[in-house]
Amino acid sequence: MPPNHGGSRLAFSWLPSLSSHSLGKVNRMNFKQRFLTLLKDEQGAELAEYAVGVALLVAIGIVVYKTLGNAINDRQSGTAARVGNAVKDAGY
Repeated sequence: MPPNHGGSRLAFSWLPSLSSHSLGKVNRMNFKQRFLTLLKDEQGAELAEYAVGVALLVAIGIVVYKTLGNAINDRQSGTAARVGNAVKDAGY
C-alpha cells in the first residue's frame, strides 16, 4: 500500500501497484482485499457527494445566468427602442 500521509489514504490505494508481487494468486487475493476495503471506506463516498454538490451548483449558476441574461437583454432592447422612437419623434 502507498505510504500513509497524515492519516488519509490515497483514493486509488486499492489498485495493485506496479511494484507488487508478480501476477498470481497472491496478487489476486491482494486486489480482492483492497477492493473490499474500498467498498467499506467512506472517503470515496464523500468525494462523490462533493462532486454532485458542485455539479448542482454549476447547473443552478447556468440557469440563473441564462435567466438574468435574457431579462437584461430584453430590458436593454426595450430601452434602445424607446431611444430610437424618441429620436424619430424629435425629428432627428
